[in-house]
Amino acid sequence: MHRLSDLAAHVGGQVFGDQDVTGVADPADAGPSDLVFLLEPKYADAALASPAAMVVKTRLDSAKPQIVVANPRLAMARIMALFARPAPYAGVHPTAVIDPTAVVDPSAMVGPYVTVGAHSVVGADTLLHAGVAIARHVTVGVKCILYPRVVVYDDCVIGDRVILHAGTVVGSDGYGFTPDERKRHLKIPQLGNVVIGDDVETGANVAIDRATMGSTVIGRGTKLDNLVHIGHNDRIGEDCLIVSQTGLSGSVTVGDRVTLAGQVGVAGHLDIGSDSMVLARAGVTKSLPAKSFVSGFPARPHREELKRMAAVNQIDALRKELDALRAQLSIQGNHPFEEQPYDR
Repeated sequence: MHRLSDLAAHVGGQVFGDQDVTGVADPADAGPSDLVFLLEPKYADAALASPAAMVVKTRLDSAKPQIVVANPRLAMARIMALFARPAPYAGVHPTAVIDPTAVVDPSAMVGPYVTVGAHSVVGADTLLHAGVAIARHVTVGVKCILYPRVVVYDDCVIGDRVILHAGTVVGSDGYGFTPDERKRHLKIPQLGNVVIGDDVETGANVAIDRATMGSTVIGRGTKLDNLVHIGHNDRIGEDCLIVSQTGLSGSVTVGDRVTLAGQVGVAGHLDIGSDSMVLARAGVTKSLPAKSFVSGFPARPHREELKRMAAVNQIDALRKELDALRAQLSIQGNHPFEEQPYDR
């Protein structure tokens, strides 16, 4: 439970009225001790009709307790973190298997059937949920959360405050094969690792391949959605957003603050410049300079793609006009599209 005035201080807001707050909720479900967030003006009536206190951008003409902030969405993120559920484990569960050479900080929480391999390190206040598998020579930083069935292969490095959702695999082999004399696919050993920076979060069932040599890198603050694939030797910059079902081939370099929307595909050995936006289902087949805004397949500047799509949508109308013109010219006995006899 928190006082509304304390929550206002926490987010740097101005409080009007005060009360105990026991939770956060949508306006339709809120009770008298809940807090609701008014993110868009069109929901003001619903917020006013609820019995809850409010977080708003501009004070509403109401006696209801309110916190006024410049950015309600940012305030929501910071306040909701205070109501997060406590860790489900304390200490090390008796079914966990930790190699004698591994170092697990005493403040870390290790759930049922977790394994931590030889010479691995797990940092302070990190939570390993049930069934997490940490291989050998792995480093996991402080205040990380690894959800059930996360797998981290040998030699990988995970920074601080990293969140890996269920089923994520870090450090599986990159897709490296070469034909031998009989044209059979010979595996190229993948001897590198994966390095994940601080404050990275992955969704469920993300696959990040280890490098053939060197490191596959995910930069600080980058967020990967569910079912994203990062190929071997990719280098992803800081504060990128990579949305669900996006796949990157190997040796791709992505700058900082890049957004790759859902189901984007990126061919190998390309560079995507910082502050670029690639819209959903685009296929990137060539490198993009910084601040690109592209869509389509192959990906091209978005305005150019919109013009192309508009032209495609006009094809039926243009064909009807062309047929009418042909009919008109045929009646006049002068059809320019018919082959004329050649008079020698």
